[in-house]
Amino acid sequence: MCKTFRLERLSYEYSLILHRPNTISWCANNTEGVYKRGITLGFVIGWGNLNGIVASNIYRAADKPLYRLGHGVVLAYLTLFLLGGSVVTHIMLRNENRQRRAGKRDASIEGKSEEEIDLMGDKR
Repeated sequence: MCKTFRLERLSYEYSLILHRPNTISWCANNTEGVYKRGITLGFVIGWGNLNGIVASNIYRAADKPLYRLGHGVVLAYLTLFLLGGSVVTHIMLRNENRQRRAGKRDASIEGKSEEEIDLMGDKR
């Protein structure tokens, strides 16, 4: 029984360790430009650290073994930020694509070659 507990605990700890690099690399690979990437990674890492502070205060020893307060707060976080973030991102991308189709984003690249546009990086 002791070995089983250790293996479960070990796999839980590894799952916590392994999701962090995945999140950071996903954000880094999906953000264009070095400045935007740096700011985005700063927010992602900072938000993760803030969540560690929150978790240490909502998972109290007095709430053992069900931790209803802790699980409730995490469920609220997931609902608010995953659902809300998805809706906000969808609306913002839809508006941006509408402006691009209307030609409102073409002023900065008019008269430039493909090579010059690629060199603009964050500024396009």
